[in-house]
Amino acid sequence: MRNKIAGAVVVIGLVWGLEQVVVSPLETGAAYPEYSSLRSDPQGTMALYESLSKVMKVERLYKSRMRSDPGPGTTIFVLGINPESWAQVKIETLKEYEELTSKGARLVIGFLPVSKPWAADKEVHAIQSHWHIHFNYRDLHAEPGETPRETALEFKAGPEWKELGESVIERKSGSGTIVLAADSYPLSNEGLREERDSDLILQLAGPANEIVFDENHFGVVETGSVVKLMRKYHLEGALAVLVLVAGLFLWRSASSLLPSRAPRAEQAVSGRDSLEGMTALLRRGIAEKNLVRICVEEWKKTSLNDLKSRNRDLNNAFIDHKNVVVAYRGISKALVEKT
Repeated sequence: MRNKIAGAVVVIGLVWGLEQVVVSPLETGAAYPEYSSLRSDPQGTMALYESLSKVMKVERLYKSRMRSDPGPGTTIFVLGINPESWAQVKIETLKEYEELTSKGARLVIGFLPVSKPWAADKEVHAIQSHWHIHFNYRDLHAEPGETPRETALEFKAGPEWKELGESVIERKSGSGTIVLAADSYPLSNEGLREERDSDLILQLAGPANEIVFDENHFGVVETGSVVKLMRKYHLEGALAVLVLVAGLFLWRSASSLLPSRAPRAEQAVSGRDSLEGMTALLRRGIAEKNLVRICVEEWKKTSLNDLKSRNRDLNNAFIDHKNVVVAYRGISKALVEKT
């Protein structure tokens, strides 16, 4: 019984562990980076994705932006970018941005909230020489372990950039536009819950009739796999059921639900002859005190020679029939003398 209880505890622990490792991250989106539209926890942007989908066409991009070929009226959100690393992008990357927006698309790049770096970057990068924009960082105190609500990043931009709001700038690029947002926190699930800034969302989206959330830069790439189908049709619960059934099957295979049988002694089974079999039947069917009497009665039924004299002698020999040994000796003596 203890083994079964221990087995049940192990199976339950296994199922719970798989749920925490596999199913729960898929449901909350914790397996994805911050500001991914696939995350439903405070650090994600699923609330923004689902809210915009109520009023216009909204999609997720799992492939390279350059292969999407967006046209006029399409706004591409690229959120959760680290500003320190993005500030060092090559000029080829900036030209790809310009090519992407040349047909009228709107590219919105939202940066992660950050604190002031330890050392200032004095090197001149492509964003300064080609786009005439410089990243400055102000002093900002943030509690360790908390989700940053503000960013130390500030833009120092050239005249071709237009300021849309606090730490949000925009510039023309071909027939489209490029927008930089220093702080993506107001677009997060927690930011929308704490303070819904509708004006900021409208300014970022612009005159769009389609919104595209870029997931490819997070490393979430379209592969046509089973995971993609599960994510698309919300089959995380079905996965949990399959894991539970598999665990129960393994448990059933490893341990029988019936009580275990006592181990049998390993010994050779020997047969019996007819005499031993008859003896065993007599022992089971006739009480020891009645054995001589029944034997005498059966002998009377089958004997045909000198019945009266033999019966009389046998009856005399069987007077003390309660003593089996004495009765047997008397019967044997009577039979021998008459022979």
